[in-house]
Amino acid sequence: MLLSLFLIDLAAGLYLFLPLVGRSNAGVKFYRLILIISGVLALCSYLADFSASGGTFRIRSLPAIALTLIVYGTLRYPKRLIFRIPAALLGIVYVILPVAAWQEATHASIGWSIAGALSSMALLGSVNMAMLLGHWYLVVRGMAIDPLKRLTIATLAATIVKIAVVTIAIVAGGAWYEVAVRQGIFFWMHAGWGLLGPLLLYPMVWGTVKIRSTMAATGILYVDVVAVVIGEVLGAWLSAMVHLPV
Repeated sequence: MLLSLFLIDLAAGLYLFLPLVGRSNAGVKFYRLILIISGVLALCSYLADFSASGGTFRIRSLPAIALTLIVYGTLRYPKRLIFRIPAALLGIVYVILPVAAWQEATHASIGWSIAGALSSMALLGSVNMAMLLGHWYLVVRGMAIDPLKRLTIATLAATIVKIAVVTIAIVAGGAWYEVAVRQGIFFWMHAGWGLLGPLLLYPMVWGTVKIRSTMAATGILYVDVVAVVIGEVLGAWLSAMVHLPV
């Protein structure tokens, strides 16, 4: 269930941060790439959930997979309802699915599940989207730097929100001893990699983006992605233990 949760958080984050890139900047091929990646992640999430539930058939990520195929097939008609309606529905599905997955995997309340799902989705989505876009500058020469700037700022904002959610959950839920002491090695790895890591790397990413050194920015974002993935995996495991988004 934790694997399914991680994959659907990542799939949703990638899709929901796609508007920050802009189709006119990166082109339709980049949109297709992100749809393929998010669709495959949603499919893997479904298979992980299928395995975790003992082979029981459940709808789960199937609407996201079906809508992804429709959106992919109608990308050539960006101004028509045949594209806009499925694209909007897919966005709604990608908000609901992570919340439901969080609640089932961690057994947290609906409020904590919403906070945990949205903060994790934002952090995973912004960091990975920025890294993928950094590679895309090697494909589309002369592309405006503004999309990468927006995603860099979004990564900082998502990190701050995630830190706030974790801090409030630990204080309000009274989980300090259980999380930071009994499971200290895992919590401090989670905090060091997944929370402090993106904050410390932000000045370096922003500095390279400002001078349009996209190759250097992409290299730093690789480290950022690794840090966030490690942090989110450990965070999800700890959240399942204490039923809070820590």
